[in-house]
Amino acid sequence: MALGFDFYAALRGLLEQVPEDKATTPRHLACALGDPVADRAVIEALGKKEFQPFEKRVSTEPYPYENIFTNFDSDKPLRRLADKQRMMAERVILDDKKEDVRRVAGVDAAYSGNKTYAACVVMDREFKITESRTAVSEVAFPYIPGYFAFREAPITLSAAREASGFDILLVNGHGIAHPRGCGLATYVGIELDAPTIGVARRLLVGDIGAERGGWAPITLGSIIVGAKLGGKGRSPVYVSVGHRVSLETSVEIVRDFQIDGGLPEPLRVAHSRAIEMRNSARRSPA
Repeated sequence: MALGFDFYAALRGLLEQVPEDKATTPRHLACALGDPVADRAVIEALGKKEFQPFEKRVSTEPYPYENIFTNFDSDKPLRRLADKQRMMAERVILDDKKEDVRRVAGVDAAYSGNKTYAACVVMDREFKITESRTAVSEVAFPYIPGYFAFREAPITLSAAREASGFDILLVNGHGIAHPRGCGLATYVGIELDAPTIGVARRLLVGDIGAERGGWAPITLGSIIVGAKLGGKGRSPVYVSVGHRVSLETSVEIVRDFQIDGGLPEPLRVAHSRAIEMRNSARRSPA
C-alpha cells in the first residue's frame, strides 16, 4: 500500500455503501477501515463539509439494531498499514552507522485546515544554521494513535529530501518506542536510509524505569526502546531510536543540541518555522 493512502477517500467509499434506509456508526466505520481506534478520527472527519451529504447515514445516538448497516465491502486499509509498520520494524538497524556527527537536522510540521507545512533545519555543533528547507502539502490522513507516520511522513520526507549534508535527522515523533516498533522517526529513517532519532514530548507506549546516568529507560516488555530526558521542574522529552543509530548515541546527540532542556535546537527551530509558515498562510488573502 502506498504511503500516500487517502483516509478520507476510503471513508467516503464506505459511506457510499450505506443504503438510504439504514445508518451506520463511527465505530462500525472505524472497524471497516481496519481498526476501532480510528473511531475518533472518523467522528472528526464527518464534521468536514465534504461529508455533509452523508449526515443521515451515520448515527451517534441509539439506533434500532436492525437498521444498523455493518456489511461493508472493505479491504481494511488500516490493518494493512499496521502490517506495513510491523514489516518495516524488522528492518530497523539499532547500531551507529555514522561515527563523526557534525551536522544535525530537525524536521517538524504544523497544520491548518487541509494543509500541512513542514520545515527542515540543519545545524552544526555551534548551533549555526547551515541549511533550511520547507514543504507544503494537502492533508490526506487524520491523527490516529499508532498511525502518525502515515499522517506526517509524506510532508516530513518532502522537507528532509530537500536538505543535504546532515549526519542525523531529529524527528518530532517516536521511533521504535511504538506499539508496532515503527513510529514516524523509524518510518522516515528507513525511507531515507538515514540515521534518525525520535524526539517526542509525550510518551506513547512503555514503562519508565529508574533514572541512570541522567536518563530513565523506557521499556516495552523486557526491551529498552527509549529514554526519558529531563523532568524535575522542566518538561521531559522522550527519545527513541529511529534507524541506523544506537540509543546511547541518540541520548548523547539530543543532549548535545539541547539548551536548558526541552527540544533540541534543530527540532525547536524547525517547529518554530513550521508554525511561522502556517501562521503566514493564515494571514494571506485566500
